[in-house]
Amino acid sequence: MRGLFIVLVLLLIAAPAWAAPRVKVESSSYDFGEVVQGDKVEYLFRFRNVGDDVLVIDSVHSSCGCTAALLSAKRIAPGDTGEIRTNFDSSNFRDAVTKTITMTTNDPENSTVRFQLQGQVIQELSLTPARIGFGTLAPGAKVEETVIIKNTSGETVTLDPPRTTNPNLQASLEKTSLEPGQQVALSITAQVPLDAKRLSGYVMVDTSYAKVSTLRLSVSASVSQ
Repeated sequence: MRGLFIVLVLLLIAAPAWAAPRVKVESSSYDFGEVVQGDKVEYLFRFRNVGDDVLVIDSVHSSCGCTAALLSAKRIAPGDTGEIRTNFDSSNFRDAVTKTITMTTNDPENSTVRFQLQGQVIQELSLTPARIGFGTLAPGAKVEETVIIKNTSGETVTLDPPRTTNPNLQASLEKTSLEPGQQVALSITAQVPLDAKRLSGYVMVDTSYAKVSTLRLSVSASVSQ
């Protein structure tokens, strides 16, 4: 009888140690299909605590600043549901895109949970090429490149004169108004300083197109020594 009493006491003492939270996710990924560049994608990821202790969310963070993630609550009681509201801004992306949201919890068997947003971003105002790499240039070299801006939207787009973040880069447009379906040449000239080790910067063109208010083109080159 005494032995049975000891066993019961030990079981009562140990019982709380068995309690643990457990995350169960409704869906860990969402394919938003095709969106036009500049659109925002919103989606609500849901998860449930199917364990028998409080689920504590230590952190939620996304793979880049383009995706916001808002948690409904940091503590989820057994049987309750939590939510992560996500918002992806497609303004600076094109083609296939995958963004990851990572949630860390006190679930002993699943402390890290990952959610994914994926889909295709279609450009209606595009740059071809999307970036310029001049390779390796000699000090003092002067090089030129032409980039095509194409308007496949259904509206006329007005372009402001281009500006650059590096005084050694110059840019000009052949015209500043683009009808639907039209394209325009953006001319880039780079002058390598004699004492430079590398040349880099951006050419930016502000537009009247609400979804992509600024076109941004990166330009880079290495300098031979």
